[in-house]
Amino acid sequence: MSSTAPLSVTVEESGEQSPKSTEDYAQKRKEKQKEALKLFSLLAFLFLIFYLGNFIASILKTVRSSWKSWDLSLTLLGIIVIQYLRRSFPPLYALLGPFSSIVLLILYDHLGPYTGALTYQLLKLEELIIFPTLRHLYTKITCEILSPQKSQKYWWLSTSFTGALSAFDSTYSSQIESPSNLKKILLIWMFEMTYFFNDYVCIFWFATRSNVPWKVYVAGYSTGLILEYPKTLFKFKAYTAALEGVVGSSFWDVFRETGDFRWYEIVSFAVLTGGATLFVHGLHVKMVVEKVRGWWKGE
Repeated sequence: MSSTAPLSVTVEESGEQSPKSTEDYAQKRKEKQKEALKLFSLLAFLFLIFYLGNFIASILKTVRSSWKSWDLSLTLLGIIVIQYLRRSFPPLYALLGPFSSIVLLILYDHLGPYTGALTYQLLKLEELIIFPTLRHLYTKITCEILSPQKSQKYWWLSTSFTGALSAFDSTYSSQIESPSNLKKILLIWMFEMTYFFNDYVCIFWFATRSNVPWKVYVAGYSTGLILEYPKTLFKFKAYTAALEGVVGSSFWDVFRETGDFRWYEIVSFAVLTGGATLFVHGLHVKMVVEKVRGWWKGE
């Protein structure tokens, strides 16, 4: 008489998913939907700008003429308060995304490009207070999110934001862990001067993921503001010139405004901002190439 061995089928063999894997799948799907919604919102915004250009231009004209009558001292005080709250709480930062660009326009209309850019740099000294605030509030939270187990998730920190922090870890940890304070300061300078770079991710990463002492950050960031001035001045002239194009100036007016740079402004922008941008984004390209190579080799 033959005996039949009991049928033993694991969850994986039967094709069933464990509650944990189902939960992970649902979370990933939710994150993808959130990113898709952000992309759709951006496309909708660009669509509105394209088709409602004249309407937007009239609103911008009205708003800009309105804030020219504001008391500058009270305006600066309001900017300082809003910036501290906005940059101390990531959800508020995401909600008030274009606030820094609005500040730039307000200062331009009140003070012009040169004094406006200088005032903008002085206002950024507030980051020296925001740095210890972020370190105190979010160091533990960020460690929990980026730990290998990833046991904790927080709805108010987007996947793209935590992904950027993780990318900073893999790219810059070796430089920032150096015992040399000079190397730390050089990296702070590079981050400040780089174009097409999210400065909030930078300060958040320095505050929560690096071993940079506050005194070293103060020395690096405050001196870096001087080196960053050519980049800020370029923003003041380029952004406002682009805005003039939106509100109805001719192409030649816009070209003349963006071309209104002295030779030493162009040289300092090219050397400082251009050099830092090539260095930092060069490291980013190298990181992407290494990841693609590892993926191709199946690592």
